[in-house]
Amino acid sequence: MQSSEADRIRLEQIVGGQIMAIVPGRWGFTNRTDIVTLADGERVVVQRYRRRDKAEYRLRVMQALQTPLAQLGVTIPVVRRFELDDDPPWATFEPLPGLPVPEALEDSLASPRFPFFARRMGELLVGLRRLPTTGLPLNDEWANPERLTARAAGWVKDVPELSNGQRAALAVVIDEWPPLFSHRQAVLAHGDFAPVNVLIDGDSITGLVDFESVRLADPLLDAAWWAWSVGFHGPTVLQRAWPLFLQGAEIDPDKPQLLDRISALQTLRLLELIAEPNMIGSDIRLVLLGRLRAMLA
Repeated sequence: MQSSEADRIRLEQIVGGQIMAIVPGRWGFTNRTDIVTLADGERVVVQRYRRRDKAEYRLRVMQALQTPLAQLGVTIPVVRRFELDDDPPWATFEPLPGLPVPEALEDSLASPRFPFFARRMGELLVGLRRLPTTGLPLNDEWANPERLTARAAGWVKDVPELSNGQRAALAVVIDEWPPLFSHRQAVLAHGDFAPVNVLIDGDSITGLVDFESVRLADPLLDAAWWAWSVGFHGPTVLQRAWPLFLQGAEIDPDKPQLLDRISALQTLRLLELIAEPNMIGSDIRLVLLGRLRAMLA
């Protein structure tokens, strides 16, 4: 039996019906997403996860955020079914309208329309930052500079490919973290705020997806990760979109230490992804490791 046929059979077991079409999700590198069409024309999103603990956290956070985000006008996927004890764990969701930003725009982020959506994504970030977090089941490791620096020192040890010079550069980032981030109010952060996780239709943002990395963190974390992800598409794309994103996000581009904080947040977020076991596939890990080395250079 071909592996693709075996996968179709497994997906049919998950959704409980005959599948007429399977479209693998093109974006994201931590888990597997498929959009399946059933025999009756119904569409279902199926996600299969690398780690049970991350899947459980994602579903718990999504349930807690469903109503607060809806009050902001932000739609997130509705969970239909899940089974976290399967190997791999999985969940099914109702599909949201729209497409991820890079897929919806002709020429992806090089599209002349992307700066318009950059501003809209910045505005969305303002709403996320202002959501009340009391009582939400959120990871708060990134909200405490002292705890995070201790954790980051452990991440460095968990990446054996790093050279002595790269370890020394990371030690500088970690040592400078408390002065840069102490006494700043932590907010709700998506944790993977990138164009691939924002859905659009026409000129409207129609949804936000991927809640595995939601946490309490510095207000600049999502902006830093957005800039890092857009940078994959080339420096020109980021240069055109960054000023408009900052305007939408109500971030002063002339704020002292802004770029230092952005760089530090990108560096430790990359380190976290590379060091955490089974977070990403080996091929993607090598790509991210190369990006981390380039930043440290």
